[in-house]
Amino acid sequence: MTASSSSQSLVGDLVDALHKQAVQAGADAPSVRGSDWRLAVVATVGTDGTIVTSDGITARCMESYLLPTVSDLIVITQSSNRNWLAWGRGSTGTFSVGRTVEKRKTASTSRASTTTLAADPHLVIDVVPGEYRVDAFIMYDADTTADLKLGWFAPASTTGAWWPCGSDSGNTTFAATARWGALSDFSVSTLPVAGIGAGSIMACRPVGTAIVTGTGQISLAWAQNASSATPTIVRGQSTLQLKRIA
Repeated sequence: MTASSSSQSLVGDLVDALHKQAVQAGADAPSVRGSDWRLAVVATVGTDGTIVTSDGITARCMESYLLPTVSDLIVITQSSNRNWLAWGRGSTGTFSVGRTVEKRKTASTSRASTTTLAADPHLVIDVVPGEYRVDAFIMYDADTTADLKLGWFAPASTTGAWWPCGSDSGNTTFAATARWGALSDFSVSTLPVAGIGAGSIMACRPVGTAIVTGTGQISLAWAQNASSATPTIVRGQSTLQLKRIA
């Protein structure tokens, strides 16, 4: 190989190396490659709709990113002019803040001659420590003796408050007084709502707040308020909804 050929070969290798470096630099620079996304961890939540990541990036939250929280693992994206957006949380496999979970009762359940609370077999949702808004729609029928006794099962030390939003337990007809009494505890005390006769379907809508400190389940718990051989029935298509608010 002549000196000239050797020089040409070295120049060619140098050009190839510079080309590869330029391609890599472009791939690493959002201003060159355009928009991009990646994962980040929230370090600070602003009061103006922004968050700051653990590596110092300020990003504006999308409207769909509800209740941003420190330590959230989120998806952020950058435009070609270097504006950052926070799309929202990546899945953590748990009940994250802002998420709503709903269960539908797929079949009716009958209970007779018992006043002992038991969890409904369908209206149960797994929870982690946090604060939840509780909203249930319950269709049922019961005779005027038995009525329907409602309560909640939840992880130990759960606190909160709730209201059954149903017919007062002394009622015997559809056109009757609502039950206005509420409870300032959750998963401790019970409240009854009226039954007006087997086959006469009633509805109530228990609502409240649950502050959960452990991992476990929240479930609607129910029984007859007074023992009767005539079954109290919680009907299929009833629902239970939990939204984590903190």
